[in-house]
Amino acid sequence: MATLMAMSYPSAVAKNAKGVLKNEAIIAVISASVVAPFFIPKINSLMDSVPVLKNHKSLASFAAGMAIFSIAPMFKMPMLRAVVIGVAGAFILSALLP
Repeated sequence: MATLMAMSYPSAVAKNAKGVLKNEAIIAVISASVVAPFFIPKINSLMDSVPVLKNHKSLASFAAGMAIFSIAPMFKMPMLRAVVIGVAGAFILSALLP
């Protein structure tokens, strides 16, 4: 009986790990730290070309984050939507944190 439980434990852990990687919230957090650094500098350089936005970086980042959040529902694939939300969240955090 004990050996049967010990053998099923690794498979239960593997099943739970796959479930974690399918969670949209976790995908959003991972994308905020892994995917966002590729997009944020490109969007920031684009915003630097606008004089008003160049002088108000925090407001520009907040506005960019809100704009990205507003397009997130357009993506029907949950994982892609989670990645977009993660990038938007990174913009919002960069606007609010010093």
